Amino acid sequence: MFSFIFSEQFLTSMILFATPILFASFAALISKKAGTLNINVEGSMSLAALTGGLISYATQSWVLGLLSAVIVGVLMSLIFAWFALKLKTDSILSGIALNTLASGLAVYILYVVIGVKGDSSLHPSAMIPDIRIPLLADIPVIGPALFSQNLLVYLVFLSAIVLTLVLNHTRFGMHVRSVGYNPIAASSVGIPVIRTKIYALIICGVFAGLGGAYLSMVYLSYFSVGMVSGRGFIGIAAEAMGQGVPLYTMLFSLFFGAVDYFAVGAQTVLGFPYELLNTLPYIMTLIALVIYAVYDKYNLAAHPHVRWWLPKKRKASL
Repeated sequence: MFSFIFSEQFLTSMILFATPILFASFAALISKKAGTLNINVEGSMSLAALTGGLISYATQSWVLGLLSAVIVGVLMSLIFAWFALKLKTDSILSGIALNTLASGLAVYILYVVIGVKGDSSLHPSAMIPDIRIPLLADIPVIGPALFSQNLLVYLVFLSAIVLTLVLNHTRFGMHVRSVGYNPIAASSVGIPVIRTKIYALIICGVFAGLGGAYLSMVYLSYFSVGMVSGRGFIGIAAEAMGQGVPLYTMLFSLFFGAVDYFAVGAQTVLGFPYELLNTLPYIMTLIALVIYAVYDKYNLAAHPHVRWWLPKKRKASL
């Protein structure tokens, strides 16, 4: 088991499995920072995956497929914004409704366009290319995992850096955090609350669209109904455990990616029953959330024996 976990293949595959979760967690992070958590990430990823797969097949261009997936992700976020911000509906209920709509709409569109209800494997997507960085990719173990990856893998790690810089060192980031912390106070000093929330939700849609495109144009070469498989919700869980910090969110997403790949790889490498392993990512998500809830309730970071590994509870600040 340990030779499997600490192998080059495991590290490389862990990153590949974690990438859609990373995109989902960053989508949740930016929307939650603005005070309107978009739980429609799951549905947005599903429709984006469908659109990216079909458009890239029709045009034989991965660029157009990726662009169309991002546009669909943004449109879904704008619909959510219209419900939550314009019509003042409950954001959680709006997200649930849109997730339900997306799951049925994906099957309907797939059937109308290509006449099937399961997947588009007979109409393969144009694949987003891998990029190999010379010399660095030849480093043992970490080289292939970090420097011989898909374009979107590099983009998601770059996103963690950009999000950190934008949220902590830019005027827009200050507006987002202010609106999320106290919209009344933010409005009193001239910050456009609704506009800032919409901008944040647009960025959320971009991340969801990228996550969906990854699933149908990198992870698989086609769209399959149910391929998102809870990754949007796992990303929301990773963001909650990361306490809105991009670095911590990234680490928890990588952890869930490792569990996800272990559930797949262990079926053949270790011979574990697949029925049990398929539940492992969701079980670990529940366990991790319970640990986080206990930590948050009892402030375990103050305990001298555990505070060295738990992230410090961040003070609310602008």
